[in-house]
Amino acid sequence: MRLTNYIGGRWMEGGGSLDKDVSPSQPDQVLADFLESTPQDVDMAISAATAAFRAWAETPAPRRGRILHQFHRILTEHSDQYVDLMMSEQGKTRAEAAGEFQKGLNLVEFFAGEGFRLNGETVPSEIAHNFTYTVREPLGPVAVITPWNFPFAIPLWKMCPALVAGNTVVFKPPSYTPWIGVRMVEDLVAAGAPPGVVNLVLGSGPVAGETLATDPRIRALSFTGSNAVGQHLSQLLAGRPLKITMEMGGKNAVVVAPSADLDLAAAGVVQGAFGAAGQRCTATSRVFVHRSILAEFRARCIETAAKLVVAPPQNPESAIGPLISQGQLERSLQYIDDATQRGARIVHGGRRLDLPGYFLQPTILENVTLDMPVAHEEVFGPVLALMSYESFEDAISWVNAVPYGLSAALYTRDLIEAQHFIHEASVGMVHVNNPTIGGEAQLPFGGIKASGLGPREMGHEGTLFFTETKTVFLDYSGSGRKGNLY
Repeated sequence: MRLTNYIGGRWMEGGGSLDKDVSPSQPDQVLADFLESTPQDVDMAISAATAAFRAWAETPAPRRGRILHQFHRILTEHSDQYVDLMMSEQGKTRAEAAGEFQKGLNLVEFFAGEGFRLNGETVPSEIAHNFTYTVREPLGPVAVITPWNFPFAIPLWKMCPALVAGNTVVFKPPSYTPWIGVRMVEDLVAAGAPPGVVNLVLGSGPVAGETLATDPRIRALSFTGSNAVGQHLSQLLAGRPLKITMEMGGKNAVVVAPSADLDLAAAGVVQGAFGAAGQRCTATSRVFVHRSILAEFRARCIETAAKLVVAPPQNPESAIGPLISQGQLERSLQYIDDATQRGARIVHGGRRLDLPGYFLQPTILENVTLDMPVAHEEVFGPVLALMSYESFEDAISWVNAVPYGLSAALYTRDLIEAQHFIHEASVGMVHVNNPTIGGEAQLPFGGIKASGLGPREMGHEGTLFFTETKTVFLDYSGSGRKGNLY
């Protein structure tokens, strides 16, 4: 299968070097290939988006929303294809792929309705016979750069609000999962997206991604990826009059209080730590357990994790698939090895499995101290650091004692304790008696500190990011303003 760019209504090959799309569960299996985009290819895509912008912006927002409704219908018809693609191209289990597909459908459904909610507000004027109000207007061509860990849902929660708000899009999917990006654009086109409104460029971040993000015709950048890439892009874009939203890493913690339902807490921690092979920005990577219940909670976590089957996604019993690459596998193993050399102990897992792909056992470490890299750096693999606390205030301070601030969770039956945690946790999303993972289409998603830059994604806030506010002063007295106009 040869994958190609989509620029200005035409499918065309890039002008760069050949790259291959391989399966992380069977690395010797080439699913597809593609020619990487050159700066000239990206320039063509931005030019197409620029040329198509005015007509798309003038299209009534409800009509833009109806195209997304049609897109939702087409996606639903192709559900099996997307699930199979996520399993083969990204390595998700069938249950995880089906869950991500449903999340994507929810996002398209919500943002389709935003076509009827792009409202401003009326505000009373200080001056008689003046009508003052605001309207929302699109920005222009926008850049969407997405990661490989959620190759279906994340592009949708970026592209759909951008499109319904009246912007044109240049979309760069990740090189690990290009086929899913191509498939989505095919279905957007089939739904009625006009030529130039959606453009797709395949290729590397350093070439295609940077060329796209730094072009002066791009009016907004929506990026999800690693902190290293996000910080690099921020430096490249410093001083530019450009709207930016970036969702980056996390080092998400769970606190388990003495009053917690331990079965619920163990199930939530294991799901949060090891689902998607730990390759989530919201994955649980640290858990602070009150000392009085540590032994019991550890046993329940080990028992729960031991039931997880690590196997290729095509195995119907598989609960954990492969990591995305050899590099990602080695990174996780390095964190485990470093922690054990510093005094941590593996109480479950810790080994690579003897399978063709990049499979790692779900790993639980205890005797972890706060100064260990595994306790404060993002691993992005199925590795959980188990620590204990005595003072609830200490637990909260440890939750906050990392550069990240994406998600945190508390398991408790104490309402006062829960409210205190919600108030004090320095994160963008707080869960009580739920895992650190998860989000809903109608709710804002994102973090603070090193986890995020700019406004939140998803929900109505996610749509508003792709708009500018215009303030209108309408004098209907017939004589115009008089006197002090400040």
